Amino acid sequence: MTQNTTLAAIANEIETYKAQLLKIKDLVELIGKPAIVKADEVAKALEDAKERFAEALANQATVEREERLKPFTDIRIVASPGHNLLSTSYTIYYTRKTWDNDAKESLPKVHECKGFAGLDDAAYEYLLTVKPHLIPAEIIALAPGNPQEAFMLYFVGRQRGYVKGAAVAA
Repeated sequence: MTQNTTLAAIANEIETYKAQLLKIKDLVELIGKPAIVKADEVAKALEDAKERFAEALANQATVEREERLKPFTDIRIVASPGHNLLSTSYTIYYTRKTWDNDAKESLPKVHECKGFAGLDDAAYEYLLTVKPHLIPAEIIALAPGNPQEAFMLYFVGRQRGYVKGAAVAA
C-alpha cells in the first residue's frame, strides 16, 4: 500500500483494511492457512495505517496551533490588587499582528483586555502554552504546574464567589 499522509486518505485506507479483514476472516474456515496469512498481513497493515493516522492528526493539530499563535509576540498582565484573589482585577495587554488597511499589511498591535474571561481563544491559548510563567502566582497556585486546571478553578471560583473553601470578601 502507498504511504498516504493526508488524514482523509489514511482514514479511507483504514476503512478499506477493516472491510478486507472482515471478508478474509469469513473465508478463513473455507480456505484455511493462506487466509490466515493474508488476514495477518491485512491486520498489520491496518494497525500501521491507524498509527500513521494518529501521527498525521497530531501533526495537523501542532501545525494548526502554531498558525494560530504565530501572530502573537508578547503578553503582559497588570494586576489591580483587591482584598483577595477574586476581587483582584487584571488587565491583559497582548501584541498580535493585525491587518492595517493604511499599510496594507499585518502589523504588530497592542490589544487590551479587562479580565481573563475576555481574552479571545488564541490569546488565552498563547498565555497558557507559550507564556505560562506570566500567569499570576495566585492563580497558578490553585493547580501548581497545570495552568489550564488553575484557570478552570479560578473561573469556577469567580462564578461561585469562593475558591477552595475560602470565603471571598464582598
